Parts: sequence; C-alpha cells; structure tokens
Amino acid sequence: MIRRLASVAGAVILVFAGGLLAVVGRDVLTDPVTATVVAGLVLASLLWITGSLADSVSIGRRAVPWNVFVGAGNVVLSVAVVLLTVRSAVATDDTSSWLIAAAMLAGGTSLSWQGGQIAFDSRHVDLEATPSSGRVLAVALLVAGAFGVGLLAGTVV
Repeated sequence: MIRRLASVAGAVILVFAGGLLAVVGRDVLTDPVTATVVAGLVLASLLWITGSLADSVSIGRRAVPWNVFVGAGNVVLSVAVVLLTVRSAVATDDTSSWLIAAAMLAGGTSLSWQGGQIAFDSRHVDLEATPSSGRVLAVALLVAGAFGVGLLAGTVV
C-alpha cells in the first residue's frame, strides 16, 4: 500500500512545486532557503516516484530496493517542510509562527522516523502490497484523529 501511494503523493508534490514556481515566479529561487525547500520538494517527489515504479535500482554493484527511495523521500520532505516553517517563524518572530514551527517540527520528526522505518524495512511498517483490514482501520482512525486535532487547533488558534 505504501508503494502504491508513493507515486500518487510524488506526483501531487511535484505538481505543487511546479505550481508554486508558476504562481510566485522563478525569482524566488534566488533566496537560498526557498531554493532548498523547492529542491527538497522536487527531490522527495522524484524519490517517491522512483520507489513506486522500480523494484530496485542498481547503483554500482548494489541493488537498492524500492523502500529505500520511498523512505528517503519521507525524510527529505520532512526536512524541507520544517526548514520552511522555521524560516517563517524566524522572519515574523511572533508566537503563532513559533507554535506552527513547533507543530511542524513534531510532525516532521514523525515523518522522518516513518521514513527511516520504511527505508530499513522495519517491523513497525507494513510494506506488503495488501495490508490487513485491521491495519487499514488503524490508519483510518489515526487520520481521522489527526484531522480532528487539526480542526480543533485551527478553531482555537
């Protein structure tokens, strides 16, 4: 399931990065932090798409399995998003920006941990093509809970 969703997520992020450059203009790439964030978005999407399309990629004499690409994409995306929010918090220097940066740091840490688990094919993630119904239910409940917490935070803040 992770592998099937990686190509969709990679395409969405790639379109987002392209749309961002189309709307804001290529001049934003002169700022090193913005250029790093856009490069991180593009790199993460390319890693996800590569991991979803190929069983493994030969690099020299070693075959790198698909899950390493997908896991690395998660780590790259989390670093890019956290970098962007921390930069925004430093630039505006108000309480709400720092709260958002702290929340994104927590989410980015979680996404990086998940990426590491996927890359190393840990027992904490299920890389099978068809997950069990219990796992699908648990993921759906986690998404619903995260959505609820996000709504609560959005209405309170």
